Amino acid sequence: MFITDIKYYRYKTPLKKSFKTALRTVDVIESIYVFIETNQKEMVGVGEAVPTYVITGDTKGGIEAAIEEVFKPLLINRPLSIGLLDEMDEALVGNSSAKAAIDIALYDLLAQEAKSPLYEYLNNDPGNKSLETCYTVSLNEADEMVKDAFRYIQEGYNHLKIKVGKDSVETDLNRLKALRAALPKDTTLSVDANQAWNEKGAEQALKHFDEASLNIESIEQPVNRNEFSVLGKLTKDYQIPLMVDESLFSVHDAKRLVEVGAINLWNIKLMKTGGIHQARKIHEIANKYDITCMVGCMMETHVSVTAALHFSLAANKVTRVDFDAPLMVSNREVVGGIAYNGSKVTAPKGYGLGIDRKSLLKKVSV
Repeated sequence: MFITDIKYYRYKTPLKKSFKTALRTVDVIESIYVFIETNQKEMVGVGEAVPTYVITGDTKGGIEAAIEEVFKPLLINRPLSIGLLDEMDEALVGNSSAKAAIDIALYDLLAQEAKSPLYEYLNNDPGNKSLETCYTVSLNEADEMVKDAFRYIQEGYNHLKIKVGKDSVETDLNRLKALRAALPKDTTLSVDANQAWNEKGAEQALKHFDEASLNIESIEQPVNRNEFSVLGKLTKDYQIPLMVDESLFSVHDAKRLVEVGAINLWNIKLMKTGGIHQARKIHEIANKYDITCMVGCMMETHVSVTAALHFSLAANKVTRVDFDAPLMVSNREVVGGIAYNGSKVTAPKGYGLGIDRKSLLKKVSV
């Protein structure tokens, strides 16, 4: 089987409600869906890229240019093989979201060719691991955050990720106190600052959050992505486990995090790593050093989140996922893919990703 064409389409999926973090406010998920066609007409691989300017640096135009100018000349008329994934990574620096879309579509094809669901193609003995997703509480005033949190708990989510960092530490502390006081005692709360603080601000936040006995499960990326030594110091100096997110794009980043001791928890996202192939290499390092991992997503739809689920099911150090973005859309735009039963997430039946490729193409190419 060889690749005959690569097509891509922009598509906007509105959210039910604005999603707010310390870095940005999102009202619409802007996806670029990729379709890799082959000489076997029924075999088409699908992928998705999202432009997350303030995290990956990728734009819609940049993603399309990477596909058109680099990946199409590299891949068209080439036989399908796992080796294409390393070639693709070496052909272009950065551009992780564009790489992720192509990577996901290639893995979709490889698993289809093997007549296997993708998670079994990645690991032929994945076991019967069941995964549950947390749900993110968008950054708003305390009363609105409490109201949102109650709704998510009623829908079956017991682990809530609380966005903080846009205002003062005191304001965030008051939000967390309001949530902890109002929610059931067995609710798991984690905190995500999205790089909001400098070293001093992070130390202040960790100290106050801990002293307030809020029972915070973890705090995610409190400082800038480049502050590796600070992440290591915070990991060692404070009780609340620290999760690394924006500092973890590559194998090189993973090695640096190990060197500085930032090894409590890692958040692997396909839009950062450039897809499943590099995410697996990062996971190998996590496995070597016994680092617990979560797999998360940007503001993405069912296609790329389904790929992230397949990777998660095949990765033994992944014990948790953050796959709430598809739940935030006003209407589901994809047939097949990841399925939700309360907080429990399951992979679809079928070969590859398990996405209905024809219906997706019909929807996005109108």
